[in-house]
Amino acid sequence: MELKGIAVAIVDKLVEKSNYLSQGREAGAIGFINQDGYIDSITEIVGAGISGLPYRKLLSKVVDTTGRSLLEAINQLPDNIALITTRPGKTGIILGTGGIDIFNCPIVGIGVKQEKEAGVGYIIPKEKDFKLASKSEVIKLERLTATTMDEERELIRKSANLDLKYLDICQELEQVDIPVNKVEEIETSNGWEISDLEVNSIDKKLAQELVDKSIEVEQGREVAIIGLIKDGHVEKKGEIVVGGMGYVPSRMLASSYIDISGISLKEAYSELIPNNIAIVHTHPGGTGVMHRGDAMAGPGTWGRPIIAIGHDKTGEIKGATVIELLPEVAELADEYEKVSQQYYEVNTPAEEAEIRKRRFGISQEYTDLCKSIEIK
Repeated sequence: MELKGIAVAIVDKLVEKSNYLSQGREAGAIGFINQDGYIDSITEIVGAGISGLPYRKLLSKVVDTTGRSLLEAINQLPDNIALITTRPGKTGIILGTGGIDIFNCPIVGIGVKQEKEAGVGYIIPKEKDFKLASKSEVIKLERLTATTMDEERELIRKSANLDLKYLDICQELEQVDIPVNKVEEIETSNGWEISDLEVNSIDKKLAQELVDKSIEVEQGREVAIIGLIKDGHVEKKGEIVVGGMGYVPSRMLASSYIDISGISLKEAYSELIPNNIAIVHTHPGGTGVMHRGDAMAGPGTWGRPIIAIGHDKTGEIKGATVIELLPEVAELADEYEKVSQQYYEVNTPAEEAEIRKRRFGISQEYTDLCKSIEIK
């Protein structure tokens, strides 16, 4: 749907909320684009927490997020939406395509400086921009393979030049003096969901192949693959992707399974990549025990199980675990967002200490969701 502008009153309302929150906190809402191409209504505004804007809480203003992965919630949204956020201390220029990669909808940024609106920018899903995002992932990883300062210097230059191209992605959005409509009953889609698949084992040859590749590339670099789940057993399906220190680029991993050139990750995981897959990656120096970051990179965001293969520096496998698509993953994600917002509501050091301890406790509970699986 074409986006032409946004109601001035909506911009003012978001700026007012951002100023009320203060502390550099963003304010966000889901906007609705009318038939003429203008955002003339929004959901209840949500304030950011210590970990940024709470996407799950934001989505809950439109759809039922209970027990669902982020992708499942996003796929319930109507087609005429835009994600709107304020940008305290900045103008409305949006750099990067992370938001449209996950939501596959227009992203609107409202700059806020000295408590006043400082420009409204927007980006919309475009094929060339997703290709740019994929290229950025590749260049950042190439820095890890540079063996001389001159090689790395040239790669940093390429990365910087690529980053400059993001300046052309964001355009200024017109602010128009139109009435703001109240959000009435929203027509959502309830047909897209992922069934919880049990994972009990992984192919021994695949696990060893991943570990061998991890050892081959460089100590500490994770490698990953998308595997196929058959009757609880995970087999090789995609191609092995070499990531960075403690991470594997999302677009690169998805494209190792199927060509996602020019489309968003939301489209890839919703329409092209089947539901019965698992994200499999290595944990160099570990035993396969995972944490919150792993859970959100798998079932929390994309609704697919994630497996970790732990190994030592000699290539000996220490264990394998899985975090499946469980309701607890979503429940902990909801609580993590809630606690992150409560951080700004405390009045004493003791209260803040309790909040910080609970955030750490939630991360521990994600670890408790890890289930050991057999390598056979």
